[in-house]
Amino acid sequence: MKSPLPPSGSRLRDIALALAFASALTAAAGAAAYGVISSQFQRQLETKRGETIDKLARIRADMESMLTGSLTLTQGMAATLYAHGALSDDEFVATARQLSMDRDDVRNMAIAYGTVLKQVYPVKGNEKAVGLDYRSNPQQWPAVEKAITDGKTVVVGPLSLVQGGLGIISRTPVYRPSHPGAAPSYFGLVSIVIDLETLLDRSGLNDKDRGIDVAFEADGEILHGRTDLRSFNPVSARISFPGGTWMLLAVPSQGWPQSWWHDERPLVLSGLGMMLVVAALSFGAALVWLHRTKLLASLQESESRYRNLMETAPAAIVAHRHGRLIFANREALRLIGADDAQSLIDRPVLDLIHPDYHPVVRDRIGSLRQPGDESPPIRQKLIRLNGSVVDADVASSAVMIDGELAVLAIAVDASRTVRAEAQLQSIFDDLQRSNDELRQFTAAASHDLQEPLRQIATYVQMLERRYSEALDKDGREFIDFAVAGVMRMRRLLHDLGTYTQLQTAGTPLKRLDLSAIVDAVEDEHRPTIERLGARISHCSMPAVMGDEKQMNLLFSNLLDNALRYSRSGVPPVISYNVTRQGAFWRFSISDNGIGIAPEYQTAIFNVFTRLHGAGQTDGSGFGLAICRRVVERHGGRIWLESQPEVGSTFYFTLPTA
Repeated sequence: MKSPLPPSGSRLRDIALALAFASALTAAAGAAAYGVISSQFQRQLETKRGETIDKLARIRADMESMLTGSLTLTQGMAATLYAHGALSDDEFVATARQLSMDRDDVRNMAIAYGTVLKQVYPVKGNEKAVGLDYRSNPQQWPAVEKAITDGKTVVVGPLSLVQGGLGIISRTPVYRPSHPGAAPSYFGLVSIVIDLETLLDRSGLNDKDRGIDVAFEADGEILHGRTDLRSFNPVSARISFPGGTWMLLAVPSQGWPQSWWHDERPLVLSGLGMMLVVAALSFGAALVWLHRTKLLASLQESESRYRNLMETAPAAIVAHRHGRLIFANREALRLIGADDAQSLIDRPVLDLIHPDYHPVVRDRIGSLRQPGDESPPIRQKLIRLNGSVVDADVASSAVMIDGELAVLAIAVDASRTVRAEAQLQSIFDDLQRSNDELRQFTAAASHDLQEPLRQIATYVQMLERRYSEALDKDGREFIDFAVAGVMRMRRLLHDLGTYTQLQTAGTPLKRLDLSAIVDAVEDEHRPTIERLGARISHCSMPAVMGDEKQMNLLFSNLLDNALRYSRSGVPPVISYNVTRQGAFWRFSISDNGIGIAPEYQTAIFNVFTRLHGAGQTDGSGFGLAICRRVVERHGGRIWLESQPEVGSTFYFTLPTA
């Protein structure tokens, strides 16, 4: 690539001309000296202003960060309200305390349900606010009404607070469905009060070590700092927020430089001669010219790289203005099937879009009103010049080209992705169909095999009653083995049917009182509990969203497991416990049984997994697998901790009601 810089000889001639011109200024030595000294003074002044601007910018950044962090607390509380609805006082206090942790600029946080303020944290000092109906307060209702009407956060302030001092109030409305499937409607309002003095202090406005004096101005009035700062030509920084704008003003603590003859006296007294002044000016002019030439070359090189990048990009890139194409790269030509860019230039962009997507594309283009506006990628169909259709993922943004607003669109050929998604969907459909058939087969098998097994058990028992005197001890034992095997097979088939139907035969989840379910399960196992001398203790059980039959299965299997695998000669000790974890309850059922070795603590949740032979226990190997499927169907998880000969603790989580 040829360098855009002129030949070195030309550069030397230009420098010589600059020096000659500078020499001609010798007659104006005094004026030149004044210019140099004044220029030096101006640079120092600009440097001072630049340093002051940098320091003020850091203060503004700290203040915006503090303000944004405090204001977004309402978003956190609003998200909690959206997810869980109305909060109890304890839930509200816990959430508010957690959100406002380590933020000493937060005066209080409150929730209004409808337009009546119901909860405030901290309560101390704010007792009178509880029960306030915003509609009856003419000072606060306009801002509250605007937040509810617009559905957006509204910030007002600074304003005088009842508790004293100045503050900022942010209010965020909460919209949520009144019942599943309903459209969101207004539910409540979250508000937060921020102490202005604390915010300013934490942002560094009172830090004298910065070397600047700072004032805070709102609505044309200085509320903090020196009230006369406007008269000292301060630098300023604007802080924008949803409720308006503030200004920060600053000057150096020592003031601005006063005059060149006062602040540049060493330079004046140095007695620089006119020739040095002329030399400095000439070399300065040469350097400026060289820098300008180099900058021009850099701009040309940058433009060249940008064009090469656009042309060689693996994605199709086009630009259009007023609905007509003005640029297309090589990949765009390939995707559309054009021979050259000229065949696309000035063509209506909608000619290349499938008619089904015209309304969407018009809306997306209409939303790009200023540079930087973007439209996220969407999949749409493009029409090639030969009339064929191709799928593409297209993203757009507004840019300035030749001083006018245009739309830059990037398209990626999605044909392979569409084919792959279709194949994946086909595989998924086949797998779903196979799983459905397998569940149907398993359910039918577990049901249809019950009758033959009942007949076998009946006739074997009839043989025992009718011919028991003709049978020896071995014969009677063989019949007992046959009956026991049939009964175990019936239980296996029953549990298999239960397991396969858990995903499809469940009822819609509803609010359940687990205390009643746990009591009913214990009553079912009462004979075994009394026979083993078991002691069972549990805390108050909460309400959950669940399937009543499946909850009964879950607690019944876990209790049966704790009783069945107790240590010989040791009365079982079983305890229930529950703790709150966010939107879930975590349950634990502990026992002092034989325990489970670490290598089996995951496998026991699989079907047909038994750690003991059929002669030791009469389990089917389905109990814990059923427990896992029940818990997972309810959106929770189940696990255990165990030590052999010490006992086991089964943990599982269920959603709160």
